[in-house]
Amino acid sequence: MTKEIRNGDAAKSSSLSRYIHVGIFSAITVILYYFWAVPYRAALNYREQLQLFQTTRTYFEDLIGRPGGLSAYIGEFLTQFFNNFWIGAAVMTGLLLLVMLLCYLTSNRFAPSSPKSTNLVLSLTPLISLLMFLGNPDVTLTFVAALSISLAGAYLFTSIITDHKKVIIKYLLMMGGTTVIYWLTGAATIIFTILIIAYAFRDKRNSIPCKVIFALVSLICLAANVYIWSLFLPYPLSYQLIGIGYTMMPDRLDVWQIIVEALCVIVPVLALLFAKLPQKVTIPTLIGVEVLAVIIFYPKAYDEIAYRLIDYDYMVRANDWQGILSYSDVHDPELPLSVSATNLAAGMTGQLDACAFNYFQHGPEGLMPPFAKETLSSWTTGEIFFQLGMINSAQRFYFEGMEAIPNYNKSSRAVKRLAETAIIRGEYTLAEKYMNILKNTLFYNKWAQRNLDLIKDKSSVENHPYYGAIRKKMIDEDYLFSEGELDKTLGQLFMKDPGNNLAKQYLILYPLLQRDLNKFAQYMGVVAEAQPNYNPLLAQQALAFISMKNGQPIPQNIVPPVVEQSLREFARAWTSKNPSLIEPHRRTLYYYLLSEN
Repeated sequence: MTKEIRNGDAAKSSSLSRYIHVGIFSAITVILYYFWAVPYRAALNYREQLQLFQTTRTYFEDLIGRPGGLSAYIGEFLTQFFNNFWIGAAVMTGLLLLVMLLCYLTSNRFAPSSPKSTNLVLSLTPLISLLMFLGNPDVTLTFVAALSISLAGAYLFTSIITDHKKVIIKYLLMMGGTTVIYWLTGAATIIFTILIIAYAFRDKRNSIPCKVIFALVSLICLAANVYIWSLFLPYPLSYQLIGIGYTMMPDRLDVWQIIVEALCVIVPVLALLFAKLPQKVTIPTLIGVEVLAVIIFYPKAYDEIAYRLIDYDYMVRANDWQGILSYSDVHDPELPLSVSATNLAAGMTGQLDACAFNYFQHGPEGLMPPFAKETLSSWTTGEIFFQLGMINSAQRFYFEGMEAIPNYNKSSRAVKRLAETAIIRGEYTLAEKYMNILKNTLFYNKWAQRNLDLIKDKSSVENHPYYGAIRKKMIDEDYLFSEGELDKTLGQLFMKDPGNNLAKQYLILYPLLQRDLNKFAQYMGVVAEAQPNYNPLLAQQALAFISMKNGQPIPQNIVPPVVEQSLREFARAWTSKNPSLIEPHRRTLYYYLLSEN
């Protein structure tokens, strides 16, 4: 009877343990999914737009012919689903849970007598470190795929050699496994090698010399694979050691990559040590250390400034203009990319000529940033040109932004926009070239096919509500312009199409950002001649400021009393030189015109 009671208690305890494990996995799944689907959805978009995965045999063969090629193919295949952030969040969550599960199973393999709850909490450590590493937006899913394959290989190897006592079988499996996994994963094979060495040292059936020999042969086998591949690859040896394609920066080794790989090896070994310790001590200690690690490293891993720029880039790509303005109301834009994105959003919603100085301004460069060989800033500038109707410049900036991708990838976002600029310019052969590339993708093939059908009838393009409207904005003459004289190009855009509301707003704001009131008056006169009833808030404020500066009465028929009152309040605050009185006026045209920054 006592034995039956004990068995029953054990069964209940086992059942409860399973429920707890399921609950933990479920909670982690929900947290990870929310993390990627809500606050960091833009990071998914960022990774997707920096590659162009194609479902062709040639694309597969190009990747598979290098160490880690299959991991790269799997990683890029999964990354394309980041086009939809709900699906992308599920993909990212599944990959992270897979790494955790493999660490958990490997820990159970190393320490079968260790409490499963301890091993489960312990396996959270590599998951957390991987999540910190992914805080670097340039880390690709190639690394996550390689990590998973290497861990799975180690788990499979340790499962097989348990049933094989013949030494020759063990060595053959080790050499064959190392070769295959190095081909599949590249540098992450070090995890497989160290884990099988650690497992060999755990085996009490072999002597110490036998274990040392196995370890040496395993390391030599790995080194031989690296050396042999280096003879045929067009990559430096350092790239192989770091991992080809693990990050967008092929020649940089992030310390978090070392930490992740080290923890995937250390955790199963720690499971052996913790097997002898009571759960009441180990589990709270592990949870405390993991929580502390998240608190310390999370702000550094997920740099707030970098991710704000990624958020802006995501909304610019989506043309979410109202979203940008709402975001800027909460997160004051200060960097050139965020300022130019905010100005574009205000212009596209028809508010730039009223609210431009509600936000920090970077001078003319914040309105129309100069060329910089950097991907995101080039694409933001390219989008400004595109919306203005400066299609030649938009084409250049999108192409240069794609060429600036550090690992020389092509870009789904850039190729799609290049196809559109070619259609608008009437270069249909070039457009077909780009769209035939996009036809080989999962998420852009239908769009490409629709547009291939569209350009078969040239009149359809001319009357198209999107392409036709932008084509009408274009300047007829093809010429080069100086970045310091963009205001003249803006003037030509407006004179070509007075309905180009964005060009009009940029035209009157540009001289104000230069603090050139004479030029503003000249440009405002051109606009007023075409649109006599156009009298935006910035024009009212500028006219009031010019009148007061010149000692002339403020024209009451143009400047409303509320604008005149705000100017007089600013004048009193400015002449007082009291910072506390001036501060409420910091985000005004008046303050910008008189300040030096």
